[in-house]
Amino acid sequence: MGKKVNLYLIRHGETYLNRYKRMQGWSDSPLTEEGKLVAVETGKKLADTVFAHVYTSDSGRTLETAEIILKENNHSVPTINRRKEFRETFFGGLEGEYSQVALEKVAEAADVSSFHELRQKHTVKEVADFIHKADPYGHAESFDQQWDRIQAGLEEVVGLEYEDEANILIVTHGNTIRNTVSQLCKEVDLSVDIRNASVTVIQHLDREYAMVSFNQ
Repeated sequence: MGKKVNLYLIRHGETYLNRYKRMQGWSDSPLTEEGKLVAVETGKKLADTVFAHVYTSDSGRTLETAEIILKENNHSVPTINRRKEFRETFFGGLEGEYSQVALEKVAEAADVSSFHELRQKHTVKEVADFIHKADPYGHAESFDQQWDRIQAGLEEVVGLEYEDEANILIVTHGNTIRNTVSQLCKEVDLSVDIRNASVTVIQHLDREYAMVSFNQ
């Protein structure tokens, strides 16, 4: 039997583009003061957790969040590894748009009355593909495009050297967490919002994944 590892997937703290309700995928903005505070609280919650490795996306907001979380840790912390594989969805021509306007366009592309209805009626994969369809430039990532890169990042992480029951921290993004959970774990309500600085823990053993906790 192989070694067991716990993947701690944490969404970044609130940013200014979050605050102003703008679409924020590969575009970036710094954490708000409230975003920093919730990251501190998450750090305190995980203060006694020993992390064997730490990863973030290559966005500034995930690095900033990780640094705040690790400042609260009671153990020596590893070097932060930044990887583009853990980026948020690229929203193409919808980047920077007001979220309400962009999501109305996505709902229209899916022929439903609202984005909430879209999430209720369609799978995570289908929702991602409707976002791609709604982008007038056709540049927004499809589900498969994003999953291919996330999966490559996960394969790197679970292939690392670590002790049995090791913990690995990955500070990433809401859609990245949602799409990951949709592929690896079943029977999870993914229509809910992934909260800023929330913690999702997935266990990996012998190429199998299991949910430990979600969006806590």
